Amino acid sequence: MAERGAASSSLKPLFWQDWETLMDDFQHGGARLHKWTSEYPISTMVDLALSSLLKKEFPLKLPLLIFLEEFALTLFSYPKPQNPSLDRLIETLRFVIQSPVDHFHITYSFKEQIMISTTSILISLDAFQVYDIHYVENVIELLLTVVNRPNHGLDRQTRAIACECLRQLEICYPCLLSDIAGHLWTLCQSERTHASQSYILLFTAVIYNVVNQKLNVSILNSSVPLVPFTAPQLMLPSSSGLNYKELRRAMAFLLEWQQVLTSCGMLEFLGMIIPVAVALELQPSMLKVQFFGMIYSFDPVLCHMVIIMCVHLFDALDGQEWDIVKRLMLVSKETQQYLVFRLLVVHWLLGFWNKLLLSRESRKTNSIVELGLRFHLSVFDPLALKALKLDLLAFCTICLDILKSEAVSGKEVGDGKSVVKLFEDGLVSVSAYKWLPPSSTETAVAFRTFHKFLIGASSHTDTEPFTTRILMESTIFHALQGMLVDVMLEFQTLVLVIVSFIDRLLGCPKHHWLGERLLQTVDEHLLPKLIVDYRLVSYFPVFDRIAENDTIPPGGLLELLTKFMAFLVEKHGPDTGLKSWSQGSRVLGNCRIMLMNHRSSRLFIGLSRLLAFTCLYFPDLEIRDHARIYLRLLICVPGGKLRGILNLGEQLLSIAPSPHSSSFFNVQSPRHYHDIKKFKNISSYIHLERVIPLLVKQLWSLSLSTMGIGSDKSGFFDSIKDTASIVDEREFDGSINYQMMSESDSINYQMMSETEKIDRPLEPLRVLDSKNSEILGILRRHFSCIPDFRHMTGLKVRITCTLRFESEPFTRLWGGDSSTCVLDGVDALPAVYATVLKFSSSAPYGSISSCHIPFLLGEPARKDYISGQMPSLDIVPIDNIVPIDNGSGEEETFRASVNIDLEPREPTPGLVDVSIETNAENGQIIHGQLQSITVGIEDMFLRAIVPPDISEDVIPGYYSDLFNALWEACGTSSNIGRETFPLKGGKGVAAINGIQSVKLIEVPADSLIRAIERYLAPFVVSVTGEQLINMVKDGGIIRDVIWKDAVSDSFLDLNTPVTDTERSPLHLTYMGDEEEKESQVNISKKNMGCFHILIFLPPRFHLLFRMEVCDGSTLVRIRTDHWPCLAYVDDYLEALFVP
Repeated sequence: MAERGAASSSLKPLFWQDWETLMDDFQHGGARLHKWTSEYPISTMVDLALSSLLKKEFPLKLPLLIFLEEFALTLFSYPKPQNPSLDRLIETLRFVIQSPVDHFHITYSFKEQIMISTTSILISLDAFQVYDIHYVENVIELLLTVVNRPNHGLDRQTRAIACECLRQLEICYPCLLSDIAGHLWTLCQSERTHASQSYILLFTAVIYNVVNQKLNVSILNSSVPLVPFTAPQLMLPSSSGLNYKELRRAMAFLLEWQQVLTSCGMLEFLGMIIPVAVALELQPSMLKVQFFGMIYSFDPVLCHMVIIMCVHLFDALDGQEWDIVKRLMLVSKETQQYLVFRLLVVHWLLGFWNKLLLSRESRKTNSIVELGLRFHLSVFDPLALKALKLDLLAFCTICLDILKSEAVSGKEVGDGKSVVKLFEDGLVSVSAYKWLPPSSTETAVAFRTFHKFLIGASSHTDTEPFTTRILMESTIFHALQGMLVDVMLEFQTLVLVIVSFIDRLLGCPKHHWLGERLLQTVDEHLLPKLIVDYRLVSYFPVFDRIAENDTIPPGGLLELLTKFMAFLVEKHGPDTGLKSWSQGSRVLGNCRIMLMNHRSSRLFIGLSRLLAFTCLYFPDLEIRDHARIYLRLLICVPGGKLRGILNLGEQLLSIAPSPHSSSFFNVQSPRHYHDIKKFKNISSYIHLERVIPLLVKQLWSLSLSTMGIGSDKSGFFDSIKDTASIVDEREFDGSINYQMMSESDSINYQMMSETEKIDRPLEPLRVLDSKNSEILGILRRHFSCIPDFRHMTGLKVRITCTLRFESEPFTRLWGGDSSTCVLDGVDALPAVYATVLKFSSSAPYGSISSCHIPFLLGEPARKDYISGQMPSLDIVPIDNIVPIDNGSGEEETFRASVNIDLEPREPTPGLVDVSIETNAENGQIIHGQLQSITVGIEDMFLRAIVPPDISEDVIPGYYSDLFNALWEACGTSSNIGRETFPLKGGKGVAAINGIQSVKLIEVPADSLIRAIERYLAPFVVSVTGEQLINMVKDGGIIRDVIWKDAVSDSFLDLNTPVTDTERSPLHLTYMGDEEEKESQVNISKKNMGCFHILIFLPPRFHLLFRMEVCDGSTLVRIRTDHWPCLAYVDDYLEALFVP
């Protein structure tokens, strides 16, 4: 203590202004609190506070005591179990209590507050259990010294406060004062001032704890002195039981003193007396005689006390229930009473009737219900009182229904009043809800009453549907249905309130059926009565609820919406403004709700008509576009996935839904993923495959350098030049198969030195006979149909593919929609949306258009196909059906057709790189590279263009003549190799520089014919030889060609032996001259006939086959005006004919 005193003296003393700041900083906490605790230790701060309390001129004594009480856990918690701060506090309490009152330094209020604060600090710290017991004993002893002065008038309030402090300690630590109960009884008998209430309550609390803890203590004879006080050693239940005789004497004493208690004191007194009377087995009549008469008082607390007693002693009322109910109903009608009292009375009636109903005494219940049916509802009552009275009336209807169900046949219950009549009479008091604003409190009270009367005695916890069926068949439900329909027709402002009422029923699992039945009634009776005009938009909230409910057929609503859209189209004009857009949006919002909650097959006819009408005739462009989107979704996407698309914004947890809940087009921003590992192997489970596989998977392509001529272009020389830039053909090297010249190329050639021109020999002039003239005429006619791709769209080559993806790896990597976990079949499979395939290639294929696929289902595991568990879709996109070779119709659902359209600048194989960007169901964007698509030489095979003036019956002859003309033009001895032919468009010309080759194929004739029929049948222009013709005609595949049984008088005798000119050295030679000569000799002996095949290679080239067929081998003579293609033809023929 000396050290603490020295430490306190060394610190700066605190004045009352400092204490004000300190208390405010403690309330604020944080740095402001740390400022004080760092400078003043807690124990020192407590010492300074207690010393300040004893100063005469200190003005903040009461606030400082409250401060110490409020922060007791901070200031007095440590150390334990001996606490010097508590010692100093009790010393201060002792000094204040023992000091005389001087009305300046020591006042009664100061004494009372320090007793209250000290008691509160001890209870807050749980000092009896945590600290040494002498702290509590000392405080109780000081309080008892104050209490032990009965009938002393000056300090009666201080003694009452001391009794209350002792009572709180007794409540916290039961039986703490049980040893001095006799002394307390004596003090109660001696006290005659108003402080006697505190003495009585203190003594009652001790008796209550003794009975509750079952202690066997003597109340009349106390062997323990009042002071000094010593806490009981054991406060445990006694095995010998209670001392009933003394306890009953104490109870008799207490019951005689109830007149000195105030109403609040009486309430606390009765709360302790009733359990004691029950434990001592006293007669209930003792309490009833003492307290029942207080029901006729006008004090709400006393009435409440009587109601509590009657509820606890319900069986002892002996027919007095009628008096209680009658008295309470009378108070509720007395307008001079306080509103709070009247509200409490109705609450008491509800509780009392509920207790009466549970007692199952039909005689009492019947009489009380008959009294309640005469309950008066005044129009001028306050609204809060009206609400409670309507609740009471609804409860009466419940009791009436129960009594009628239990009544003996022939006995009338409730004066013959029906529930519907009670309902209608009760609503008269709140009938103003019809013309008041929907947000008015009276409207809320009216619909609250609807709910009370409707659900009746139905329990929310009861899951048995039997009760719900009874409610739906009840008269009150049918009356309420008709009333709500009439109210919506007459008062459109109440539609939203009625919708909220229905939503409340739909949100309850027990009463969900009631909400559905109300909606069905609205659909059947309200929709046919509605007038189609601009006011119809007020009913859209209830339309939305009808659309959400899948138990209601949507036909009636769709018919009404179609009429409404026709009305909007008809009434649209320059003065309409945004009204058409706004109301059209509401209609489409309702359509969206239908798509989300109904099966597509159920909606398809009606909804498709509505959306189609909107697409065609609605005046607003945005509404038409959105209707077109919905119509496309309805047609293409199956139901489960469609609901996932429309509900995407509500499924994404990372994106908040649109604040405009009525917006029909709730589109959310997608989520970009940055996990590179997921994109890296995307081609392992997303496959783009050719429908028709290639015979030869070309892994290389021939690319020729331009040798400085047009070096900005890759591939072969341009074969097309403008007519204005034609130069002398003799200036070009004859070793080049064909030339391509543009305006820039001609400039480069004109810059050639004159020395180079002189060194080249001039080609002699050509003389054209009638045969060559006819050939040129055919070729000019043919080339005039070929478009010049430099000035117009060129010829297209289409590669048909299919896109599919595997469900299992896709779901494992990208996850799935959380809503699909409860679905089965097709709806459980993952899907991708808005897929975009982009194509690029280093080969000369021009610009390749991208492909867009709106929807694609994942391909299930193969075991699902085998087991046959995958059901078919109700609606399948027609344009996504892809024929599957294995004949499985189910696989068509999971594949999308993809067409790659190429515009070749040169007929060469190559690779088309494919990139994909698509959207998963959970909003993730998926993008990456797929497996490249291989383009083979056979993809370039097209039929020659037929001039528009050629009729169908002469097309075979035209093709045969064209083949003969091109065969002659591509020969090495041709005299027309330097001719130019204008192309379609009139701006470009092309020349033919042919080359030839041969290929010996050693396969049987029937195998060769089958291969030609399968792969080259569209390109066959003529067949010669009787034996070969008969074999081909028997197959029936090759038709509409020229059949030549004998040698033809064409431009070239095709059956003559090969001349020396034809065997002249070729640029690309596949066979030696000697081998070719030997082969010709052997083949000519067994010749069965010949196939003539004409293949057009875009943009303007040709590939000609003359296949001389023998029994065991075939000699293929090849001519072309594009010599690089010979590099691929050899592999193609090998793959085509050789097994």
